[in-house]
Amino acid sequence: MGTVTRYIACGIIAAAGLACAPAQATEIPDGTVSIVGLFNPTINLGANPNTFTATAGTTFEITGTGGFLGATGGLGSLNGILNFSTHEGTTIDQTIANFFTFADGTGHNFQFSVDSVKTVDWSNTPGISSSFSLYLLGDTIDSFLGYSATQTSLTLTFNSTGGSPYSASATLAVPPAPVLDVPEPATWGLALMGFGMIGATLRRRPRTSIAFA
Repeated sequence: MGTVTRYIACGIIAAAGLACAPAQATEIPDGTVSIVGLFNPTINLGANPNTFTATAGTTFEITGTGGFLGATGGLGSLNGILNFSTHEGTTIDQTIANFFTFADGTGHNFQFSVDSVKTVDWSNTPGISSSFSLYLLGDTIDSFLGYSATQTSLTLTFNSTGGSPYSASATLAVPPAPVLDVPEPATWGLALMGFGMIGATLRRRPRTSIAFA
C-alpha cells in the first residue's frame, strides 16, 4: 500500500470514528413549563409529615417557553409521594426520581426528579379555606435531546374552599425560580431580642439638655 493510500485510509477511519462519537450533553436552555387545571390532588394533612400523592396515569396539557417551547401542547404527568411541612420555611430533603414527566415534542420526555421540598407559604382554616405552596428543587434531564441533568425548580400551589376538593397549578423553571426565604421561628426570636436590646440601650442613654441664651 502506497503512502498516499495509507493516508486516505487513515482519514476515512478517523472521520468514521468522529461520526460515531456521541454528542456531548449540554444543560437545558432557560425556560418554563406551566400546568393548570390539576384537579383533585390527594392531600393528607393528618400525616406527619403531610403528604401529596400524585398518581401515575393522570395527564394534563402543558405550556412551555424558552428551552421547553417544543413541549407546548404535549402531555405531562406527576407520579410519587411528596412529604411537606405545615411550617413556612421548612425544607424536607427527599429523593423522588421522575416525579414530573412531560413530552418534549419529539416523541420522548423531559424528566424532573426531586431532591427537596420547601413550604413557601401556608394557610389552613378547616372547613373554610386552605392554601399553600411548595417549592421543589431537583434536576431535569432529556437524554434523547442530549440534555444532561440541569438544576430545576417546580413550584406547586394548592387551593381548597370549604369542603371542596383541592385544585392545583405548577410552574417548572430553569434556572430555578427565586424564592424568598422565610425566617425560622428561632431566627424571629433572635431578631426580636435584638430589637429589644436596642430599645433598652436607647432608653438608658442620658438625655442632653440644651439651654438657649
